[in-house]
Amino acid sequence: MQQTRVRPMVEGGVLSAIAIIFAIISAYLPVVGPFVNLIWPVPIILLGVRHGYKWSILATAVAGLLIAMLMHPLHAVSVVVGFGLIGIVLGYAIRAEYSPMKAVAWGTAASVISKVAALAISAAVLGMNPLAMQTDFLGKAVEQAVELYRGFGMTEENIAQIANNMTGLIDLLKVILPAGFILAAVVDTYLNFMIARIVLKKLGHHVEDFPPFKLWSLPRFVGYFFVLSLVGMYWGKSRELVMLYNISANIQVLTSMFLFVQGLALFYYIADKYNLSRLTRGIILVLILTNGFLSQGLVFAGGIDMAVDYRGLRRSD
Repeated sequence: MQQTRVRPMVEGGVLSAIAIIFAIISAYLPVVGPFVNLIWPVPIILLGVRHGYKWSILATAVAGLLIAMLMHPLHAVSVVVGFGLIGIVLGYAIRAEYSPMKAVAWGTAASVISKVAALAISAAVLGMNPLAMQTDFLGKAVEQAVELYRGFGMTEENIAQIANNMTGLIDLLKVILPAGFILAAVVDTYLNFMIARIVLKKLGHHVEDFPPFKLWSLPRFVGYFFVLSLVGMYWGKSRELVMLYNISANIQVLTSMFLFVQGLALFYYIADKYNLSRLTRGIILVLILTNGFLSQGLVFAGGIDMAVDYRGLRRSD
């Protein structure tokens, strides 16, 4: 019994030490730090897959305590609370052999909960909302930009127009902040899943991979929610229903991004079907990513593919 507990204890200690090193790197290295911060859950995922979620929970708690002692409690909150639950949930999901999509979905939910918890704890400790601090900083940046343009000799009319555009953009960012949180959660969960899968494969574990990108297909309800969000935004704007407009705007941002991914998968499918060269694909992708009209067209192409199943993926199931 003792021998069976020695291995997870040793691996738990090593992986906890790696997590602490990751936290130190994320705090003191300006270029590499932000990326290392994103992949902080990887050691926790590895421990959870190899020995179960109880060990990953224990390692997260130990790492958080040591980071708080060695560095600062708020850094422990931002790293461990902000990312620890992702590692625990993804480790459990991979060990339970969930499909990649289901594992990332559960990890995304954990990521959102973690980020909200980290913000709430930080707000309670600091006595003010960290998000409000960011928006205040953006407001001051607009003021500095206005003074800069005035120093360049621009007319007050042009300066006022630029300031109104910047202020409108900041107001929009405030509205769609929840959608931004969810999209960020999807990205960091997917990144951690893929890195953990590579490491686990090296360690001899089999982890199911996503299908080829050209065969990705999202559920049809994404398209339904996209249409409903457009209707909700119209009603909210025309009838001055602020809450309806804000909720619909966030749904519209989320569904637009998912439809964009679907449209991009459709593009790769068509590119393979007609044997487009890498140069041609690269040029088209650059045009899509740099042209708002083409990007919007890809969103609607993804919606059409979702509705009519151009690639025949559902018929092949």
